[in-house]
Formats: sequence, C-alpha cells, structure tokens
Amino acid sequence: MIGENMYTGEYKHSIDPKNRMFLPATMREDLGDEVFVVKGVDTCIAVYPKEAWEEFTEKLNSLPEMKARRVKRILMASAIKTKIDSQGRVLITQSHKAYAGLDKNVYVVGVGNHIEVWDEDKWIAENDMNSEEMAETLMSLGF
Repeated sequence: MIGENMYTGEYKHSIDPKNRMFLPATMREDLGDEVFVVKGVDTCIAVYPKEAWEEFTEKLNSLPEMKARRVKRILMASAIKTKIDSQGRVLITQSHKAYAGLDKNVYVVGVGNHIEVWDEDKWIAENDMNSEEMAETLMSLGF
C-alpha cells in the first residue's frame, strides 16, 4: 500500500549554518534517499517520502481545478525534491525557513504519513491544547 509508513514522535534538532538539518534516525529509516520538502499548512515545513508525496499530489490533482488551483499552485511551487545526505541531513531552503519562521532550534514531528519541521516556539504554542479540547475535537470528528 502506498504511504504505509507511520511517522510518530517529536525530536528537538537544530538547523546548521548551511541550512542542513538532521532527520531522526528512527524516521530516516523509512524515508528512503529522496524526499519532498514543501510548505506545510500550519506555518511549518512538511517532509514527505516519495510514495506519500505521490499519493498526496494524486489527491490534489483530483480536486476540482476552480476550487483547488491556488492551494495547488502554492504547494506545488514550494515543493523541493531533495536527497538525504550520507550524514542523514536534509537541506531546508531559505524560502522554507522564512515561510515557517525557522531559525536554529526546531522540532521534527511525525504526523502519520509525513514529517513536519516546526520552529521551537511555534511547536510549543501548537501543543497548547488541554485534554478537554482534545476530547471535544476527537468527538466532533467521530471518535
């Protein structure tokens, strides 16, 4: 099945002066050599393994053009196909860094079929959901 890898966990990392970032070894094992780095929905960077990116773009391409054209344009224009280097690092472009407000300290977060890279402060704020809010959200989604 396409996109069967399940990325989980959160890892604190940093971006080096050459805009490279280590990917956690536990995540790197399933990513393969080639990944797609793209603007995420919530002002973060998303890193997709090739199979999950192909699945995502297939869904995106199946949407009605008139409704999805702006989103499609932004996401596809921001997508960078890159390789993970021999040290397990991936390049984060200056454009991606600016979009997500990434500086040095970041969190690498598993979110199912892909990985997100968050600015440290933004990730801490994103996690500000109490158990009652989480329960209400899950119930509204049918869990």
